[in-house]
Amino acid sequence: MQLKVDANGSGTGRGSHLSVYLCITKGDYDDSLKWPLKYRCFITLLNQLEDKWHHTEIVAYMKDIDDELNSRMFDEPSINCGWGRNQFIAHQKLDLQHARTLELEQRHLITPPSTSIRAVSQEEEDSCSSNTSSDESSTSDNDEMREVDEDGASRRASDVSERRTNWDNRDTAAESNGDDDRVVLDGVEWRKMGDVTVELNGPAYQRKAALYHPLHERSTELDFWKMMMPADLMRNIIEATNLHTEMAQKPLDYEQLQHFFGILLAMTLASGGERRDMWKTESNGPFPAPALGRYMACHDFERILRNLKLCVYTDEELADDPWLPIRSAVDSFNRNRRGGISPGVTLCADESMGSWRGLAAKVDDAVVGLPHVTKIARKPEGVGTEYRTLSCGETKIMLQLEIQEGKVPMQGKEYAKDYGSGTSSLLRLTRYWSGSDRTVVADSAFASLKTAEALHKHRGLRFIGLVKTAHKRFPKAWLQKYPYTNRGDHCVLQANIDGRQYMAVGWNDKKLKMFISSTSRTTEALCPAYKKRFRQSTPEDRTSAPCVVFYKEVKRPAVVEAYFDNANAIDVHNHLRQGGLELERHWKTQTWWHRNFATIFGMCESDAYLAFRYFHPLAPILSHREFTERLSLQQLTYKSSFHDTGPSARLRKHMPVAPTEQPLQTVVAKIMSSHTLKTNMRECPVFQYKRQRLEQDEEGTSHNGRVPSVQRKCSVCCERKTAYYCDECTQLHEEIVPICNPGSTKPGFTSCLAFHIDQVAIAL
Repeated sequence: MQLKVDANGSGTGRGSHLSVYLCITKGDYDDSLKWPLKYRCFITLLNQLEDKWHHTEIVAYMKDIDDELNSRMFDEPSINCGWGRNQFIAHQKLDLQHARTLELEQRHLITPPSTSIRAVSQEEEDSCSSNTSSDESSTSDNDEMREVDEDGASRRASDVSERRTNWDNRDTAAESNGDDDRVVLDGVEWRKMGDVTVELNGPAYQRKAALYHPLHERSTELDFWKMMMPADLMRNIIEATNLHTEMAQKPLDYEQLQHFFGILLAMTLASGGERRDMWKTESNGPFPAPALGRYMACHDFERILRNLKLCVYTDEELADDPWLPIRSAVDSFNRNRRGGISPGVTLCADESMGSWRGLAAKVDDAVVGLPHVTKIARKPEGVGTEYRTLSCGETKIMLQLEIQEGKVPMQGKEYAKDYGSGTSSLLRLTRYWSGSDRTVVADSAFASLKTAEALHKHRGLRFIGLVKTAHKRFPKAWLQKYPYTNRGDHCVLQANIDGRQYMAVGWNDKKLKMFISSTSRTTEALCPAYKKRFRQSTPEDRTSAPCVVFYKEVKRPAVVEAYFDNANAIDVHNHLRQGGLELERHWKTQTWWHRNFATIFGMCESDAYLAFRYFHPLAPILSHREFTERLSLQQLTYKSSFHDTGPSARLRKHMPVAPTEQPLQTVVAKIMSSHTLKTNMRECPVFQYKRQRLEQDEEGTSHNGRVPSVQRKCSVCCERKTAYYCDECTQLHEEIVPICNPGSTKPGFTSCLAFHIDQVAIAL
């Protein structure tokens, strides 16, 4: 890839701007890259005189641009015409003195009202720059866009005029005391301010997301699955399922459970048909037969499926808590995420649905179906179990779940009486990250001034939310009546409540959007909002002419950018689970807790894919389907090992406190002192060698005069030979557990010893 710079500008930037374009060239590694390109490229102009006033723009390779602009280049031609920005930076902004003047104007927190809201400049368009004709066509295209914008402005003229009239003749229901830039609502005083140029309430939490689980250089898709699937949930499934009489002759074990999960994933990869078709050995079409009988017999799979239970409970306990069959799975999920991952800067809150169209009723006070059915029309799967969820905005990994059990049961939950449904749910979901100063992003189901205050008071967290209906003490009417001139304009009001700063922001998009925030800034965001638009390439012929796709840029403040960059985290996760995996659709069942377990199972699989894609430095670029295929095959061919079944039964009795009540790092710290490496295998009491080999080793010596050491393959990486072994595990299991020397680990990866200790802790 080459960078092409036109100092005098091209197209719409000719004579006034610096133009920059990215040109794709033929390279040596084109075979290993994924084509066509679908990335966002950041181009930064650095100020080498002083380390500030840098200028950055984004060139996005969208999926709807011409193929010649993002496709692979071959011998002829070996470079394309380029894709970039006609108006990268204005010539006047290249003057250092001009940049210093701008900084002095923006150094104050409060700017004059005349400069607090400025008009949005004409939208720039990414364009192709190959020759003079392309520049002329680019100019004509921008003229068409300008005509469209002028038409839109004329259509909105009456609305703007009406807003100005309403602004001049505002009602005096609120206490304004003659000050147009001040409004008091229930004792909260809001004042109109200029752009907030520094972080509101001081610098925010800054740290990238991290896994507490060990990341080995040879970690596979199955390893990430084990990180995200709670180990105590799998033990509960084995214990509860084996209580059925039908399972007495052939009990379920860890290896069979992995094969069972592998078949569930294989069902999602099949193209329709009945469940029994997965065991066919002859193909009736172009695709090969699955022939899953190689891994598990059909009757064994159906037997496990009929008797599958998630925990052990009695009829009396079920009568007191109708959600008991699934509650232990939700609790295990929450504990696993609390001890397994450290989220990034932002936390995203939203709803997730578990589809269910079966029974939902009680007969003689006995639950015969789903205890409570939620219906949300706007959701793709809008009937079933509703979960209030919390995810990491950076990795999109799900962190916490809360079942919505119905209006009456939810009123008895913590904080519900004081704060209501949305705020209390958010407080319960974020309890494990109290005091971390992270930022919570939520939509209108949670957002209000009350939520922002409660998160600061009880959790020490910041908040950015989109306000719609919960506008008590929020200046919604004031923001609606403000006379915004152009699309992209914004207005800011600030309030000080108990020494904490809050700001209400109105952003004039196609429809006015209002935000409540206790963090971020309102200066212009680095990346504008991209709006996908269509137009006819030939305005004269609107019937047969092809439709041209272009992207319109709308300026937005930084707080709006922070919201929209993270608010879709749970939506992305739900799309992977319901639109990609679709286990709830393939696993047909009439048992409601099986359907809820399919939802949690899908969340764990989606989390494993997201973690694999984000955390593994050597992971190939895989689609979600390719990841599922690999994971399914690894589960079907899985064989039990020491790290999966050995420590869970024997080491648990050595722990003074129930391990499920402790975070993973606490368990690791307690077992590190006993799990030490030793290097002389001959002195190990359980070391078994034939007497002939031992006598031969004692008589022979190596070239340096020492007795040759005995080496075995490491039980973690299974590749390098080592003379070290774990003394504790060797004594407990009466077999050598060889572990690599920590000094042989590659930089950036977890050592085999640390990986071994963490796997033992997970098994506990």
